[in-house]
Amino acid sequence: MERKVGEIFEYNGEWYQCIHTKSLGCENCDLATKSDIHCSDVFEIRGECLSCYRKDGKSVIFKKLEKVGEPEIINGKKVQSIVTGYVGCAFCIFKKGGACLSGGTCKNRGTRIYVEIKQNKEDMEEKKLNLKPFDLEAAKAGKPVCTRDGRKARIICFDAKRKDGKNIMALIPSKEYPGFEDLVAYPNNGNYHGGHENDGDLMMLPEKKEGWVNIYNRNRPRTSSENCYIMTGVSVFETKEGAISYIDKDKEYIDTVKIEWEE
Repeated sequence: MERKVGEIFEYNGEWYQCIHTKSLGCENCDLATKSDIHCSDVFEIRGECLSCYRKDGKSVIFKKLEKVGEPEIINGKKVQSIVTGYVGCAFCIFKKGGACLSGGTCKNRGTRIYVEIKQNKEDMEEKKLNLKPFDLEAAKAGKPVCTRDGRKARIICFDAKRKDGKNIMALIPSKEYPGFEDLVAYPNNGNYHGGHENDGDLMMLPEKKEGWVNIYNRNRPRTSSENCYIMTGVSVFETKEGAISYIDKDKEYIDTVKIEWEE
């Protein structure tokens, strides 16, 4: 993957622009170590930067852009105004076919643009999977573990003897080479790199469980204005047959139903 020169993208709540540079220019890149971000950790976000690997034959760096004000809603879209002196309107979401569709809201044409705020991939996957923070003891007990972006992890050991303190060794499905696994070392908190949130962080994958419970009428008098009250049995059974075999004869039985939950 490679970003087009001039392309603007979001990472960790900040906006960056891909800019052509004639030299290697790592010292001027805001997605380099000088910003406390290891460029190799954000490769999936930024893409190739060296001319020898890019299709356009250009070396690029990534510059952090200044946000102006708070996000706002314009024409039904949640947008952020940012300053860019490199491309101007070219990457504004309200420019289409040479026309400006912002409805006259832009008073700084050419120096600021609007970018649409979208949910990033990590947030979408985490919400979709209902991931929970990494729990070392639960992982040791055999609970399922995955990465923040949903790749299931196979933990080999929790006690690797390493100088960097990363004692957990896990096999993670490779993004770069589908069908293969990468051997990754983690500290006990499961964080892939320092304090930065990363799609390689270990997370707990909730287990989907199901069972059967018996439903009864609640044993108490009702007035004509009250709805029908019901109660469930206190036990959850693995099978419907098992639940039925334990129906409480002292209660008014209604039905045996299947329930599902996550742990």
